[in-house]
Amino acid sequence: MLRTAAQRLAIIIVLVGALAVVSPSVASAHGANQNGCSSSPDSGYAPMYFNFHASCDWHDLCYHNHPYGGGTAGRKACDDGFKSRMRSWCATQYPGTWKAPARYDCYALAETYYRAVRAFGGSHF
Repeated sequence: MLRTAAQRLAIIIVLVGALAVVSPSVASAHGANQNGCSSSPDSGYAPMYFNFHASCDWHDLCYHNHPYGGGTAGRKACDDGFKSRMRSWCATQYPGTWKAPARYDCYALAETYYRAVRAFGGSHF
């Protein structure tokens, strides 16, 4: 059964919530000032394979070091860089047109993570 983009995004959001409960980030797998994807999984299946570990660790360091400045624009630049890195991972993992549905599911998951940091990440910047 084909699903609309909104239906696929809703399924991904529910799956990510479930994954956060059963597979939390492992703090020992991260460097100083990094905790990966916080309370969301760094990698897993939702419904395609994803691995945002490096993107989340980069984002943690961006929030900690403020390379784009400490204000609202600096935080947005960190968040936009985070989204770009996740989408790049998706495009590399799912190249070509025959894997396009999985790539777009991966993009939808990246968008969910991005929206979460935009909505809830401000106090951590």
